[in-house]
Order: sequence, then structure tokens, then C-alpha cells
Amino acid sequence: MGKYNQESKVVYLRIRANKIGWFKFILEGYDGLATLTTLSVKEGLVRLWVPIEHMPVLFALLEDLAPALTPYPSVPLD
Repeated sequence: MGKYNQESKVVYLRIRANKIGWFKFILEGYDGLATLTTLSVKEGLVRLWVPIEHMPVLFALLEDLAPALTPYPSVPLD
């Protein structure tokens, strides 16, 4: 079966508009981790198609990349 027959989830993210291309490049380095579609460059809205078995890896990656991707001010969680 091809990857499009696997059980999958869709994840929507709002990221910095100027980081969309960079984020797509990073995802391409993780062959098959997720497929990114840009929904709105202006708003930084993207959709990720993710095979369900890759969700833990994706969320670990997002945790690491969050400071670079978030369009919102960061507040330390002391």
C-alpha cells in the first residue's frame, strides 16, 4: 500500500509567514513524516497531512522548532 492509504491525521498550524518555506524544507528532510500545504501565506496558515504513526515524531519536532515558528511572543514557563 502507498502512503496515502495509511491512516492519517490533519494538523493545522499558524506559523510565521516568513518561515513556511524553511519549515517545509525541514519536513522534507524527514522523508514521509508529513506533507505540508500552505493555506494562507499572509496568515501563516498551513495544513499538515501526517500518517498516524508519525504523530509522536512530528510533535517532538514541533516542540523543538516552536520558538522559531511561533508568530506569537514567547513567555517563559518558569
